[in-house]
Amino acid sequence: MRVGAGSQKMGGMSLPRQWWNPRWSLKVWLMVAAMVFPTLAFAVWVLVEAGGETPIDPETQALAEANAGGAVIAISGTEHTSYHSPGPLPGADSPREDGRETLVWFTGPSCAACDELGYIHRAMATFRDDVVTLEKAVDRDTADERLGITEIPALVALSANGVELARIEDAEGMTKAEFLGWVATWVGASPGGPD
Repeated sequence: MRVGAGSQKMGGMSLPRQWWNPRWSLKVWLMVAAMVFPTLAFAVWVLVEAGGETPIDPETQALAEANAGGAVIAISGTEHTSYHSPGPLPGADSPREDGRETLVWFTGPSCAACDELGYIHRAMATFRDDVVTLEKAVDRDTADERLGITEIPALVALSANGVELARIEDAEGMTKAEFLGWVATWVGASPGGPD
């Protein structure tokens, strides 16, 4: 009887070769454990920290589309679902024809602080006649570079001609009342805006 390269002959029987040696000392087993267990622990940590993706809320998506005046792209991330508006921002060369101001909310799918500001879409629905609200995911758009945004969440208010009216560089921890108070300082402040 011929014995293959991956097996051993023992008492006339052919046994598969084992990946470990039964004669390994305790020292060898401890070295194997020292390599395997940290690797497994790291893998478990990665799975726990990743935690999956945030859900896409159809109601919030509908609000975001109504506030933006057009379609948005829902980008689900580990910490926040961005309802990204792919449209351009107003500028001197391309002003908003309706004369409305624009609130740009800079976010990202991995921004936990952005998720805490999820009330913005609902709060801005009351200003829809005067303000267009655009959520911009910084990993999908270059508007953040154009406006010099270096951290998120950030908020920038623009006139219909793209002139900056107000800015909050770091909106982390901003309450709804603080946000509405800030909005009240610039809504209608641009020439030709609502009275």
